[in-house]
Amino acid sequence: MAQARIYCVDDDVDILALYRIILSQEGYAVTEISSGEKALEQIYQKDPDLIILDEKMSNLSGMEICTRIREDKTLPFIPIIMVTGVDSRERKIKSLEKGVDDYILKPFDHEELLAKVQVMLRIKRLYSDLLKTRQDLIKAERLAAVGQLAAGMAHEIRNPLSIIGASVQFIKNKMTVQDDSWEMMSTILRKISEIDGIIRELLIIARPIKLKSDIIDLNACLQNVLGFIREKCLAHHVKLHFKYEQDLARIIGDEEYLQRIFLNILLNALDSMPKGGELHIFTRQEDKDTVGIEIKDNGEGISPEDMEHLFEPFFSRKVNGSGLGLFMVKMIVGELKGDIKVNSTFRQGTTFTIFLPGAKDKINLKSGKATADIKNTW
Repeated sequence: MAQARIYCVDDDVDILALYRIILSQEGYAVTEISSGEKALEQIYQKDPDLIILDEKMSNLSGMEICTRIREDKTLPFIPIIMVTGVDSRERKIKSLEKGVDDYILKPFDHEELLAKVQVMLRIKRLYSDLLKTRQDLIKAERLAAVGQLAAGMAHEIRNPLSIIGASVQFIKNKMTVQDDSWEMMSTILRKISEIDGIIRELLIIARPIKLKSDIIDLNACLQNVLGFIREKCLAHHVKLHFKYEQDLARIIGDEEYLQRIFLNILLNALDSMPKGGELHIFTRQEDKDTVGIEIKDNGEGISPEDMEHLFEPFFSRKVNGSGLGLFMVKMIVGELKGDIKVNSTFRQGTTFTIFLPGAKDKINLKSGKATADIKNTW
């Protein structure tokens, strides 16, 4: 967990030193600020988790600083503890109305200070969690609406698409390779297949996923998937390396959906290496409860600005990309109670690492099919 950042604002250097000593010993990252103007400047540069603010300062008072912070809606919620030498009920009420969250009366007790700091930081965390939950709910509602629309559209599109595909195939069957329209018919059929693939992805995200609970040998599952991309690796001049751990625990899941996950990531990796490269796949036992699958390429990589949008639906930099593939990957991994991490360096390569829970001991301990820790190169 990252250190909580606390800004201590006071024009008395001795008080600032005292704050630093007390709070640093508790593991907090303390920033000492000796004026109100500097405090506002630093808050806009990097907002803290908590501000401890002296009420009386020579240039800009604590109350003025608090007022400016609360009036600026671009700033996130930052708890403020006001330190005052006057124990006035009326002043406290007025300050609370202005946005102060708590008070400490000078001279303050060290334990009281730490207790109030802990409470304010807990409130900050709860507020952040609540805000994230609200954003997730809004996103989920939007996705649900998109999903319902997509499911309806997919059904309406698929019927005429099937008729078009069958008709084009019928016409093509009456042609020979030498006919001028042969290649055109082949292109149409290929594009129909691409549209059908997008519709299948839309249906997956639009409907609740119902996963099977099969006991799966991940090494064997990956071997099957790699068979699907062997020809594409040759066409892209990509060397494929597969190194698996011999005593890999099996997992409980749905092999069809697992293959979708791996195939999606592998095809993305191949697309990132149009001039050739190397693709490495590793399986390993992370710990007794977790299995890891790493897929690493040395392709174009992902730019920093794209990384934060990587798993969002309909986000894609590909000319013909639907932007649903990685969103679907993230969703399926989540349904499997797993996790996925991405590390990428722009123009150097990308590594996807998937973590999945292993099967319980009473069902299966180890995979017996992996015969050796080998490397296959195609």
